Amino acid sequence: MMKRLKQAKPVAIILSFAVLLSLLAGWQAKYRNRVFPGVSVAGIKAEGMDKNEVEKILQEKYKKMQTLKLVSGTNHWVIGAGDIDLKFYPDETAEAAINIGRKGNLKTRITEIFNALRNGKQVNAVYSFDEAKFNEAVSVIAQQINIPAQEPEVIPAMQGGNQISVSPGENGQEVNENLLGQRIRWHLSGADSQPIELPITLLRPKLTAKQTENARQRALRLLGKKIKLELEETSQNWEITDILMLTWMDLGGDGWLEQKISVWVEELALSIDRPAQNASFRFVESGKVEEFKPEKDGLRVMREEMINKIAETLKKSETVNEEQTLAVAIEKTKPDVSAGEINDLGIKEMIGRGESWFTGSITNRIYNLKRAADLLNGVLIAPGETFSFNKTVGEISAATGYKSAYIIKEGKTILGDGGGVCQVSTTLFRAVLASGLPIEERVAHAYRVSYYEVNYQVGYDATVFQPSPDFKFVNDTPGYVLIQTVYDEAKKYLAFELYGTSDGRKAEISKARVWEVTAPPPDLYIDDPTLPVGKVVQTEHKAWGSKVAFDWKVTKGEEVLQERTFYSNYRSWQAVYLRGTKVN
Repeated sequence: MMKRLKQAKPVAIILSFAVLLSLLAGWQAKYRNRVFPGVSVAGIKAEGMDKNEVEKILQEKYKKMQTLKLVSGTNHWVIGAGDIDLKFYPDETAEAAINIGRKGNLKTRITEIFNALRNGKQVNAVYSFDEAKFNEAVSVIAQQINIPAQEPEVIPAMQGGNQISVSPGENGQEVNENLLGQRIRWHLSGADSQPIELPITLLRPKLTAKQTENARQRALRLLGKKIKLELEETSQNWEITDILMLTWMDLGGDGWLEQKISVWVEELALSIDRPAQNASFRFVESGKVEEFKPEKDGLRVMREEMINKIAETLKKSETVNEEQTLAVAIEKTKPDVSAGEINDLGIKEMIGRGESWFTGSITNRIYNLKRAADLLNGVLIAPGETFSFNKTVGEISAATGYKSAYIIKEGKTILGDGGGVCQVSTTLFRAVLASGLPIEERVAHAYRVSYYEVNYQVGYDATVFQPSPDFKFVNDTPGYVLIQTVYDEAKKYLAFELYGTSDGRKAEISKARVWEVTAPPPDLYIDDPTLPVGKVVQTEHKAWGSKVAFDWKVTKGEEVLQERTFYSNYRSWQAVYLRGTKVN
Protein backbone atom coordinates (compact mmCIF):
# COMPACT_ATOMS: atom_id res chain seq x y z
CA MET A 1 0.00 0.00 0.00
CA MET A 2 2.82 2.42 0.99
CA LYS A 3 4.68 1.60 -2.21
CA ARG A 4 1.62 2.52 -4.28
CA LEU A 5 1.30 5.90 -2.47
CA LYS A 6 4.97 6.77 -3.13
CA GLN A 7 4.56 5.97 -6.77
CA ALA A 8 1.38 8.11 -6.94
CA LYS A 9 3.07 11.38 -5.76
CA PRO A 10 5.27 12.02 -8.81
CA VAL A 11 2.34 11.28 -11.04
CA ALA A 12 0.17 13.87 -9.19
CA ILE A 13 2.90 16.51 -9.39
CA ILE A 14 3.34 15.95 -13.08
CA LEU A 15 -0.41 16.18 -13.66
CA SER A 16 -0.66 19.42 -11.60
CA PHE A 17 2.24 21.00 -13.51
CA ALA A 18 0.61 20.03 -16.77
CA VAL A 19 -2.64 21.66 -15.67
CA LEU A 20 -0.78 24.90 -14.79
CA LEU A 21 0.96 24.95 -18.14
CA SER A 22 -2.34 24.42 -19.87
CA LEU A 23 -3.96 27.26 -17.90
CA LEU A 24 -0.98 29.58 -18.54
CA ALA A 25 -1.05 28.80 -22.24
CA GLY A 26 -4.77 29.50 -22.37
CA TRP A 27 -4.33 32.73 -20.36
CA GLN A 28 -1.55 33.93 -22.64
CA ALA A 29 -3.58 33.12 -25.71
CA LYS A 30 -6.54 35.09 -24.37
CA TYR A 31 -4.39 38.13 -23.51
CA ARG A 32 -1.95 37.91 -26.38
CA ASN A 33 -0.18 41.34 -26.64
CA ARG A 34 -2.58 42.71 -24.06
CA VAL A 35 -2.31 43.69 -20.41
CA PHE A 36 -3.05 40.90 -17.94
CA PRO A 37 -5.88 41.26 -15.39
CA GLY A 38 -5.14 43.21 -12.19
CA VAL A 39 -2.58 45.52 -13.83
CA SER A 40 -3.09 49.31 -13.57
CA VAL A 41 -1.05 51.94 -15.36
CA ALA A 42 -0.59 55.36 -13.67
CA GLY A 43 -3.83 54.77 -11.74
CA ILE A 44 -5.81 53.47 -14.76
CA LYS A 45 -7.12 49.86 -14.93
CA ALA A 46 -5.56 48.54 -18.13
CA GLU A 47 -6.78 44.91 -18.18
CA GLY A 48 -7.12 43.61 -21.73
CA MET A 49 -5.71 46.73 -23.39
CA ASP A 50 -3.02 46.52 -26.01
CA LYS A 51 0.01 48.82 -26.04
CA ASN A 52 -1.54 51.40 -28.36
CA GLU A 53 -4.67 51.65 -26.23
CA VAL A 54 -2.56 52.16 -23.07
CA GLU A 55 -0.47 54.83 -24.78
CA LYS A 56 -3.54 56.70 -25.96
CA ILE A 57 -5.08 56.81 -22.48
CA LEU A 58 -1.74 57.92 -20.96
CA GLN A 59 -1.35 60.70 -23.49
CA GLU A 60 -4.77 62.05 -22.57
CA LYS A 61 -3.90 61.90 -18.89
CA TYR A 62 -0.50 63.53 -19.36
CA LYS A 63 -2.15 66.56 -20.96
CA LYS A 64 -3.48 67.38 -17.50
CA MET A 65 0.03 67.15 -16.02
CA GLN A 66 1.49 70.30 -17.58
CA THR A 67 1.33 72.03 -14.20
CA LEU A 68 1.80 70.85 -10.64
CA LYS A 69 -0.46 72.63 -8.16
CA LEU A 70 0.78 72.93 -4.56
CA VAL A 71 -1.59 74.12 -1.84
CA SER A 72 -1.45 75.18 1.80
CA GLY A 73 -4.76 76.36 3.24
CA THR A 74 -6.20 78.91 0.82
CA ASN A 75 -2.81 79.59 -0.80
CA HIS A 76 -1.53 77.79 -3.85
CA TRP A 77 1.56 77.71 -6.07
CA VAL A 78 2.17 76.27 -9.52
CA ILE A 79 5.23 74.56 -10.99
CA GLY A 80 5.00 74.37 -14.77
CA ALA A 81 6.31 71.40 -16.71
CA GLY A 82 8.57 73.76 -18.61
CA ASP A 83 9.97 75.15 -15.35
CA ILE A 84 11.57 71.82 -14.53
CA ASP A 85 11.83 70.31 -18.06
CA LEU A 86 9.24 67.66 -17.13
CA LYS A 87 8.70 64.92 -19.75
CA PHE A 88 6.50 61.79 -19.73
CA TYR A 89 7.19 58.66 -21.80
CA PRO A 90 3.84 56.89 -22.54
CA ASP A 91 5.41 54.29 -24.89
CA GLU A 92 7.88 53.14 -22.24
CA THR A 93 5.15 53.10 -19.58
CA ALA A 94 2.82 51.04 -21.84
CA GLU A 95 5.67 48.65 -22.67
CA ALA A 96 6.29 48.09 -18.95
CA ALA A 97 2.57 47.24 -18.45
CA ILE A 98 2.52 44.76 -21.36
CA ASN A 99 5.66 43.04 -20.00
CA ILE A 100 4.07 42.17 -16.63
CA GLY A 101 3.93 38.32 -16.61
CA ARG A 102 6.00 38.04 -19.79
CA LYS A 103 9.60 38.46 -18.63
CA GLY A 104 11.84 36.07 -16.72
CA ASN A 105 11.63 32.33 -16.22
CA LEU A 106 8.44 30.34 -16.04
CA LYS A 107 8.15 30.57 -12.25
CA THR A 108 8.62 34.34 -12.31
CA ARG A 109 5.98 34.84 -15.00
CA ILE A 110 3.43 32.65 -13.25
CA THR A 111 4.07 34.45 -9.94
CA GLU A 112 3.62 37.91 -11.51
CA ILE A 113 0.38 36.93 -13.24
CA PHE A 114 -1.23 35.44 -10.12
CA ASN A 115 0.01 38.30 -7.83
CA ALA A 116 -1.50 40.85 -10.19
CA LEU A 117 -4.74 38.91 -10.29
CA ARG A 118 -4.92 38.53 -6.52
CA ASN A 119 -3.41 41.84 -5.21
CA GLY A 120 -3.26 44.13 -8.21
CA LYS A 121 -0.14 45.54 -9.82
CA GLN A 122 0.54 49.28 -10.32
CA VAL A 123 2.87 50.35 -13.13
CA ASN A 124 4.24 53.86 -12.49
CA ALA A 125 4.50 56.48 -15.16
CA VAL A 126 7.94 56.82 -16.69
CA TYR A 127 9.04 60.46 -16.58
CA SER A 128 12.10 62.71 -16.23
CA PHE A 129 12.88 66.29 -15.15
CA ASP A 130 15.89 68.54 -14.49
CA GLU A 131 16.90 67.79 -10.89
CA ALA A 132 18.57 71.19 -10.29
CA LYS A 133 15.57 73.12 -11.63
CA PHE A 134 13.21 70.91 -9.62
CA ASN A 135 15.12 71.59 -6.36
CA GLU A 136 15.23 75.31 -7.10
CA ALA A 137 11.48 75.46 -7.76
CA VAL A 138 10.75 73.66 -4.48
CA SER A 139 13.20 75.95 -2.62
CA VAL A 140 11.58 79.11 -4.03
CA ILE A 141 8.16 78.03 -2.78
CA ALA A 142 9.58 77.06 0.62
CA GLN A 143 11.20 80.47 1.04
CA GLN A 144 7.80 82.15 0.62
CA ILE A 145 6.31 80.04 3.40
CA ASN A 146 9.16 79.63 5.87
CA ILE A 147 8.87 81.87 8.92
CA PRO A 148 11.76 81.63 11.38
CA ALA A 149 10.87 81.16 14.99
CA GLN A 150 11.69 84.05 17.32
CA GLU A 151 13.78 82.64 20.11
CA PRO A 152 12.88 83.50 23.71
CA GLU A 153 15.12 86.23 25.09
CA VAL A 154 16.04 87.67 28.46
CA ILE A 155 15.88 91.48 28.38
CA PRO A 156 17.62 93.39 31.22
CA ALA A 157 16.39 96.87 32.08
CA MET A 158 17.95 99.53 29.85
CA GLN A 159 18.97 101.77 32.76
CA GLY A 160 20.27 99.00 35.01
CA GLY A 161 18.62 98.16 38.29
CA ASN A 162 17.02 94.84 39.08
CA GLN A 163 14.21 94.97 36.54
CA ILE A 164 14.16 92.24 33.91
CA SER A 165 11.72 90.81 31.40
CA VAL A 166 11.59 87.68 29.29
CA SER A 167 10.29 87.60 25.74
CA PRO A 168 8.56 84.20 25.28
CA GLY A 169 9.41 84.11 21.59
CA GLU A 170 7.13 83.25 18.67
CA ASN A 171 6.48 80.00 16.82
CA GLY A 172 7.59 79.68 13.24
CA GLN A 173 7.05 77.29 10.36
CA GLU A 174 9.07 75.72 7.57
CA VAL A 175 8.39 73.52 4.58
CA ASN A 176 9.79 70.01 4.81
CA GLU A 177 11.48 70.13 1.41
CA ASN A 178 12.51 66.46 1.42
CA LEU A 179 8.98 65.29 2.13
CA LEU A 180 7.57 67.73 -0.45
CA GLY A 181 9.94 66.31 -3.05
CA GLN A 182 8.74 62.80 -2.23
CA ARG A 183 5.08 63.84 -2.57
CA ILE A 184 5.66 65.47 -5.94
CA ARG A 185 7.46 62.37 -7.24
CA TRP A 186 4.62 60.18 -6.00
CA HIS A 187 2.08 62.33 -7.88
CA LEU A 188 4.19 62.21 -11.04
CA SER A 189 4.55 58.44 -10.80
CA GLY A 190 0.79 58.10 -10.73
CA ALA A 191 0.21 60.95 -13.20
CA ASP A 192 -2.00 62.36 -10.48
CA SER A 193 -3.12 65.88 -11.34
CA GLN A 194 -4.74 66.54 -7.96
CA PRO A 195 -3.33 69.44 -5.83
CA ILE A 196 -0.37 68.51 -3.60
CA GLU A 197 -0.59 69.51 0.05
CA LEU A 198 2.56 71.24 1.27
CA PRO A 199 4.09 69.46 4.30
CA ILE A 200 4.70 72.26 6.83
CA THR A 201 6.49 71.74 10.13
CA LEU A 202 5.60 74.02 13.02
CA LEU A 203 8.62 75.39 14.90
CA ARG A 204 7.82 75.73 18.59
CA PRO A 205 10.29 77.77 20.66
CA LYS A 206 7.56 79.78 22.32
CA LEU A 207 7.56 79.47 26.09
CA THR A 208 4.47 78.88 28.15
CA ALA A 209 3.49 81.49 30.72
CA LYS A 210 4.90 79.24 33.46
CA GLN A 211 8.22 78.79 31.62
CA THR A 212 8.46 82.54 30.97
CA GLU A 213 8.02 83.40 34.64
CA ASN A 214 10.47 80.70 35.70
CA ALA A 215 13.08 82.10 33.30
CA ARG A 216 12.49 85.64 34.62
CA GLN A 217 12.99 84.53 38.23
CA ARG A 218 16.21 82.71 37.32
CA ALA A 219 17.48 85.77 35.46
CA LEU A 220 16.74 88.00 38.48
CA ARG A 221 18.84 85.72 40.68
CA LEU A 222 21.77 86.06 38.26
CA LEU A 223 21.71 89.85 37.92
CA GLY A 224 24.86 91.41 39.35
CA LYS A 225 26.61 88.04 39.63
CA LYS A 226 29.87 87.14 37.93
CA ILE A 227 32.27 84.24 37.80
CA LYS A 228 36.02 84.87 37.78
CA LEU A 229 38.24 82.38 35.99
CA GLU A 230 41.91 82.24 36.97
CA LEU A 231 44.93 80.57 35.41
CA GLU A 232 47.77 80.41 37.91
CA GLU A 233 50.39 79.39 35.33
CA THR A 234 50.07 82.63 33.36
CA SER A 235 48.52 84.96 35.99
CA GLN A 236 45.66 85.55 33.55
CA ASN A 237 42.03 85.90 34.53
CA TRP A 238 38.70 86.20 32.77
CA GLU A 239 35.17 87.13 33.82
CA ILE A 240 31.82 85.58 33.00
CA THR A 241 29.41 88.47 33.51
CA ASP A 242 25.73 88.28 34.34
CA ILE A 243 24.86 89.37 30.79
CA LEU A 244 26.79 86.41 29.40
CA MET A 245 25.16 84.07 31.92
CA LEU A 246 21.72 85.15 30.73
CA THR A 247 22.53 84.16 27.14
CA TRP A 248 23.50 80.68 28.36
CA MET A 249 20.24 79.99 30.19
CA ASP A 250 17.95 77.26 28.91
CA LEU A 251 14.84 79.41 29.10
CA GLY A 252 12.53 76.45 28.71
CA GLY A 253 13.89 74.63 31.75
CA ASP A 254 16.26 74.92 34.66
CA GLY A 255 19.53 74.05 32.92
CA TRP A 256 22.08 75.66 30.65
CA LEU A 257 22.78 75.64 26.92
CA GLU A 258 25.96 73.57 26.90
CA GLN A 259 26.52 74.19 23.20
CA LYS A 260 26.87 77.94 23.82
CA ILE A 261 29.13 77.32 26.83
CA SER A 262 31.20 74.99 24.66
CA VAL A 263 31.73 77.71 22.02
CA TRP A 264 32.92 80.14 24.71
CA VAL A 265 35.25 77.55 26.27
CA GLU A 266 36.75 76.86 22.85
CA GLU A 267 37.50 80.56 22.37
CA LEU A 268 39.05 80.64 25.84
CA ALA A 269 41.19 77.62 24.98
CA LEU A 270 42.51 79.28 21.82
CA SER A 271 44.00 82.05 23.97
CA ILE A 272 45.61 79.56 26.39
CA ASP A 273 46.60 76.42 24.52
CA ARG A 274 50.26 76.21 23.59
CA PRO A 275 52.54 73.31 22.61
CA ALA A 276 55.46 72.33 24.79
CA GLN A 277 58.68 74.15 23.82
CA ASN A 278 61.93 72.22 23.70
CA ALA A 279 65.05 73.94 24.98
CA SER A 280 67.58 75.00 22.35
CA PHE A 281 71.15 76.23 22.70
CA ARG A 282 73.70 77.11 20.03
CA PHE A 283 77.13 78.78 20.17
CA VAL A 284 78.79 80.82 17.44
CA GLU A 285 82.50 81.16 16.81
CA SER A 286 82.80 84.37 18.85
CA GLY A 287 81.81 82.48 21.98
CA LYS A 288 78.40 84.17 22.18
CA VAL A 289 75.20 82.18 22.29
CA GLU A 290 73.43 82.57 18.98
CA GLU A 291 70.25 80.85 20.09
CA PHE A 292 68.84 79.98 23.48
CA LYS A 293 65.34 78.98 24.43
CA PRO A 294 64.52 77.48 27.80
CA GLU A 295 62.12 74.58 27.91
CA LYS A 296 58.52 75.51 28.52
CA ASP A 297 55.62 73.28 29.49
CA GLY A 298 52.75 73.05 27.06
CA LEU A 299 49.24 73.96 28.21
CA ARG A 300 45.92 72.62 27.04
CA VAL A 301 42.49 73.54 28.37
CA MET A 302 40.47 70.46 29.32
CA ARG A 303 37.32 71.36 27.40
CA GLU A 304 34.77 68.89 28.74
CA GLU A 305 35.85 69.41 32.33
CA MET A 306 35.63 73.20 31.93
CA ILE A 307 32.14 73.01 30.42
CA ASN A 308 30.96 70.89 33.36
CA LYS A 309 32.67 73.12 35.94
CA ILE A 310 31.16 76.27 34.44
CA ALA A 311 27.68 74.70 34.35
CA GLU A 312 28.01 73.66 38.03
CA THR A 313 29.23 77.11 39.03
CA LEU A 314 26.41 78.78 37.10
CA LYS A 315 23.90 76.67 39.01
CA LYS A 316 25.55 77.65 42.28
CA SER A 317 25.48 81.33 41.30
CA GLU A 318 21.69 81.20 41.36
CA THR A 319 21.71 80.45 45.10
CA VAL A 320 24.70 82.38 46.53
CA ASN A 321 25.50 86.09 46.53
CA GLU A 322 29.29 86.11 46.66
CA GLU A 323 31.45 86.16 43.55
CA GLN A 324 32.40 82.69 42.34
CA THR A 325 36.04 81.92 41.47
CA LEU A 326 36.92 79.08 39.17
CA ALA A 327 40.37 77.73 38.26
CA VAL A 328 40.81 77.01 34.56
CA ALA A 329 41.17 73.25 34.13
CA ILE A 330 44.34 72.58 32.17
CA GLU A 331 46.73 69.75 31.53
CA LYS A 332 50.46 70.28 31.14
CA THR A 333 52.67 68.56 28.60
CA LYS A 334 56.37 68.27 29.15
CA PRO A 335 58.94 69.12 26.45
CA ASP A 336 61.17 66.39 25.11
CA VAL A 337 64.38 68.39 25.70
CA SER A 338 65.31 70.48 28.79
CA ALA A 339 67.98 73.18 29.08
CA GLY A 340 70.00 71.05 31.50
CA GLU A 341 70.34 68.37 28.81
CA ILE A 342 71.82 70.60 26.10
CA ASN A 343 74.48 72.65 27.93
CA ASP A 344 76.83 72.19 30.88
CA LEU A 345 77.15 75.91 31.69
CA GLY A 346 74.44 75.98 34.34
CA ILE A 347 72.02 77.90 32.11
CA LYS A 348 68.62 76.49 32.93
CA GLU A 349 66.10 79.17 33.86
CA MET A 350 65.34 82.88 33.90
CA ILE A 351 66.75 84.61 36.99
CA GLY A 352 65.89 88.23 36.16
CA ARG A 353 64.04 90.44 33.68
CA GLY A 354 63.96 94.20 33.02
CA GLU A 355 61.79 96.23 30.66
CA SER A 356 61.44 99.68 29.10
CA TRP A 357 59.44 101.41 26.35
CA PHE A 358 60.62 103.94 23.78
CA THR A 359 57.39 105.29 22.27
CA GLY A 360 58.01 108.72 20.74
CA SER A 361 61.69 108.12 19.96
CA ILE A 362 63.06 109.46 16.70
CA THR A 363 64.30 107.02 14.05
CA ASN A 364 68.02 107.44 14.78
CA ARG A 365 67.51 106.91 18.51
CA ILE A 366 65.61 103.68 17.84
CA TYR A 367 68.37 102.53 15.48
CA ASN A 368 71.09 103.11 18.09
CA LEU A 369 69.05 101.49 20.84
CA LYS A 370 68.55 98.33 18.80
CA ARG A 371 72.20 98.22 17.71
CA ALA A 372 73.47 98.27 21.29
CA ALA A 373 70.78 95.82 22.46
CA ASP A 374 71.76 93.37 19.71
CA LEU A 375 75.40 93.48 20.87
CA LEU A 376 74.31 92.28 24.31
CA ASN A 377 72.13 89.45 23.00
CA GLY A 378 73.77 86.07 23.69
CA VAL A 379 76.58 87.41 25.90
CA LEU A 380 77.86 84.88 28.46
CA ILE A 381 79.19 85.99 31.83
CA ALA A 382 81.42 83.41 33.51
CA PRO A 383 81.19 82.59 37.24
CA GLY A 384 83.04 85.31 39.20
CA GLU A 385 83.31 87.59 36.13
CA THR A 386 82.52 91.33 36.33
CA PHE A 387 80.40 92.50 33.44
CA SER A 388 81.16 95.96 32.01
CA PHE A 389 78.58 97.59 29.75
CA ASN A 390 81.11 99.87 28.04
CA LYS A 391 83.58 97.06 27.46
CA THR A 392 80.95 94.70 26.08
CA VAL A 393 79.22 97.17 23.78
CA GLY A 394 82.48 98.78 22.70
CA GLU A 395 83.09 102.16 21.11
CA ILE A 396 79.94 104.14 20.41
CA SER A 397 80.56 106.44 17.46
CA ALA A 398 79.79 107.02 13.83
CA ALA A 399 82.84 104.89 13.00
CA THR A 400 81.21 101.84 14.63
CA GLY A 401 77.88 102.37 12.90
CA TYR A 402 75.92 104.55 15.33
CA LYS A 403 73.80 107.45 14.14
CA SER A 404 73.46 110.97 15.44
CA ALA A 405 70.61 111.46 17.93
CA TYR A 406 69.95 113.71 20.87
CA ILE A 407 71.87 113.01 24.08
CA ILE A 408 72.22 114.74 27.44
CA LYS A 409 75.76 116.06 27.85
CA GLU A 410 77.09 118.69 30.20
CA GLY A 411 73.60 119.91 31.04
CA LYS A 412 72.45 120.28 27.43
CA THR A 413 70.47 118.31 24.85
CA ILE A 414 72.73 118.02 21.82
CA LEU A 415 73.13 115.87 18.75
CA GLY A 416 75.66 113.16 19.48
CA ASP A 417 76.61 109.69 18.28
CA GLY A 418 74.72 106.89 20.01
CA GLY A 419 71.73 108.73 21.46
CA GLY A 420 69.42 106.06 22.89
CA VAL A 421 72.12 103.71 24.22
CA CYS A 422 71.40 104.81 27.79
CA GLN A 423 67.96 103.19 27.48
CA VAL A 424 69.77 99.90 26.89
CA SER A 425 71.89 100.27 30.04
CA THR A 426 68.80 101.33 32.02
CA THR A 427 66.88 98.25 30.90
CA LEU A 428 69.78 95.94 31.77
CA PHE A 429 70.11 97.62 35.19
CA ARG A 430 66.49 96.68 35.91
CA ALA A 431 67.09 93.06 34.92
CA VAL A 432 70.13 92.84 37.23
CA LEU A 433 68.13 94.38 40.09
CA ALA A 434 65.49 91.66 39.64
CA SER A 435 68.13 88.88 39.50
CA GLY A 436 69.85 89.92 42.73
CA LEU A 437 73.35 89.89 41.19
CA PRO A 438 75.81 92.32 42.91
CA ILE A 439 75.97 95.75 41.20
CA GLU A 440 79.44 97.34 41.25
CA GLU A 441 78.81 100.56 39.34
CA ARG A 442 75.67 102.50 38.50
CA VAL A 443 75.20 106.24 37.84
CA ALA A 444 71.79 107.90 37.51
CA HIS A 445 71.00 110.35 34.73
CA ALA A 446 71.39 114.05 35.42
CA TYR A 447 67.73 114.59 34.51
CA ARG A 448 64.55 112.59 34.72
CA VAL A 449 63.83 111.00 31.33
CA SER A 450 60.23 110.31 30.34
CA TYR A 451 61.05 107.01 28.58
CA TYR A 452 62.28 105.52 31.85
CA GLU A 453 59.17 106.29 33.87
CA VAL A 454 56.73 104.30 31.70
CA ASN A 455 55.40 101.49 33.91
CA TYR A 456 58.32 102.07 36.33
CA GLN A 457 58.90 104.37 39.27
CA VAL A 458 61.33 107.26 39.00
CA GLY A 459 64.93 106.36 39.83
CA TYR A 460 65.27 103.00 38.08
CA ASP A 461 67.76 104.17 35.45
CA ALA A 462 71.49 103.88 34.70
CA THR A 463 73.43 106.16 32.38
CA VAL A 464 76.61 105.24 30.46
CA PHE A 465 79.17 107.23 28.52
CA GLN A 466 82.61 106.20 27.37
CA PRO A 467 84.99 105.87 29.03
CA SER A 468 82.81 106.56 32.08
CA PRO A 469 80.36 106.37 33.70
CA ASP A 470 79.89 102.61 33.21
CA PHE A 471 77.39 100.05 34.40
CA LYS A 472 78.93 96.96 36.01
CA PHE A 473 77.72 93.89 37.88
CA VAL A 474 79.21 90.59 39.04
CA ASN A 475 78.15 87.03 38.36
CA ASP A 476 78.51 85.52 41.84
CA THR A 477 76.64 82.31 40.95
CA PRO A 478 78.41 78.97 40.34
CA GLY A 479 77.21 78.84 36.72
CA TYR A 480 77.29 81.09 33.69
CA VAL A 481 74.79 83.92 33.20
CA LEU A 482 73.34 84.50 29.74
CA ILE A 483 71.90 87.84 28.52
CA GLN A 484 68.96 87.56 26.13
CA THR A 485 67.50 90.58 24.28
CA VAL A 486 63.77 90.95 23.62
CA TYR A 487 63.02 93.69 21.10
CA ASP A 488 59.67 94.66 19.55
CA GLU A 489 59.82 97.78 17.40
CA ALA A 490 56.07 97.73 16.67
CA LYS A 491 55.29 97.97 20.39
CA LYS A 492 58.34 100.18 21.05
CA TYR A 493 59.45 97.65 23.67
CA LEU A 494 62.81 96.47 24.96
CA ALA A 495 63.58 93.83 27.59
CA PHE A 496 66.57 91.87 28.85
CA GLU A 497 66.26 88.40 30.31
CA LEU A 498 69.05 86.93 32.40
CA TYR A 499 69.34 83.14 32.42
CA GLY A 500 71.36 80.93 34.73
CA THR A 501 70.66 78.65 37.66
CA SER A 502 68.58 79.99 40.51
CA ASP A 503 70.17 79.50 43.92
CA GLY A 504 67.02 80.60 45.73
CA ARG A 505 67.95 84.25 46.16
CA LYS A 506 65.13 86.80 46.20
CA ALA A 507 65.36 90.51 45.40
CA GLU A 508 63.12 93.06 47.12
CA ILE A 509 62.86 96.63 45.81
CA SER A 510 61.18 99.32 47.86
CA LYS A 511 58.93 102.09 46.67
CA ALA A 512 60.90 105.11 45.50
CA ARG A 513 61.17 108.04 47.93
CA VAL A 514 61.11 111.53 46.36
CA TRP A 515 62.00 114.88 48.01
CA GLU A 516 63.33 118.42 47.27
CA VAL A 517 61.16 118.74 44.18
CA THR A 518 61.90 121.74 41.89
CA ALA A 519 59.86 123.13 38.97
CA PRO A 520 61.03 122.64 35.34
CA PRO A 521 62.44 125.49 33.22
CA PRO A 522 60.52 126.91 30.23
CA ASP A 523 60.09 124.74 27.12
CA LEU A 524 63.10 124.35 24.81
CA TYR A 525 62.90 124.30 20.99
CA ILE A 526 65.85 122.92 19.00
CA ASP A 527 66.30 123.30 15.25
CA ASP A 528 66.52 119.88 13.56
CA PRO A 529 67.89 119.72 9.98
CA THR A 530 66.50 116.18 9.51
CA LEU A 531 62.86 117.27 9.90
CA PRO A 532 60.91 119.26 7.25
CA VAL A 533 60.08 122.87 7.90
CA GLY A 534 56.91 123.24 9.95
CA LYS A 535 57.14 119.87 11.69
CA VAL A 536 57.62 119.86 15.46
CA VAL A 537 58.43 116.71 17.44
CA GLN A 538 58.56 116.56 21.22
CA THR A 539 61.50 114.49 22.47
CA GLU A 540 61.41 115.30 26.18
CA HIS A 541 58.58 116.11 28.50
CA LYS A 542 58.69 118.49 31.39
CA ALA A 543 60.18 116.93 34.47
CA TRP A 544 60.53 118.30 37.90
CA GLY A 545 63.86 118.17 39.59
CA SER A 546 64.06 115.97 42.67
CA LYS A 547 66.11 113.72 44.83
CA VAL A 548 65.12 110.05 44.71
CA ALA A 549 66.13 106.93 46.58
CA PHE A 550 64.99 103.31 46.71
CA ASP A 551 66.20 100.35 48.76
CA TRP A 552 67.38 97.04 47.35
CA LYS A 553 67.66 93.91 49.44
CA VAL A 554 68.71 90.45 48.26
CA THR A 555 68.25 87.44 50.53
CA LYS A 556 68.91 83.72 50.31
CA GLY A 557 66.92 82.03 52.99
CA GLU A 558 67.92 83.81 56.22
CA GLU A 559 71.16 85.17 54.70
CA VAL A 560 71.28 88.77 53.41
CA LEU A 561 73.43 88.89 50.26
CA GLN A 562 72.90 92.55 49.30
CA GLU A 563 71.40 95.51 51.11
CA ARG A 564 71.89 99.01 49.74
CA THR A 565 70.15 102.22 48.75
CA PHE A 566 70.38 103.67 45.24
CA TYR A 567 70.32 107.47 45.09
CA SER A 568 69.51 109.77 42.17
CA ASN A 569 69.86 113.56 42.13
CA TYR A 570 67.85 114.89 39.19
CA ARG A 571 67.98 118.49 38.07
CA SER A 572 64.72 120.02 36.87
CA TRP A 573 64.18 119.33 33.18
CA GLN A 574 62.42 121.33 30.51
CA ALA A 575 60.20 120.07 27.71
CA VAL A 576 62.24 119.74 24.53
CA TYR A 577 60.84 120.07 21.01
CA LEU A 578 62.59 119.43 17.71
CA ARG A 579 61.67 122.06 15.13
CA GLY A 580 62.19 121.12 11.48
CA THR A 581 64.53 123.24 9.31
CA LYS A 582 64.92 120.96 6.29
CA VAL A 583 63.71 122.51 3.03
CA ASN A 584 62.68 120.03 0.33
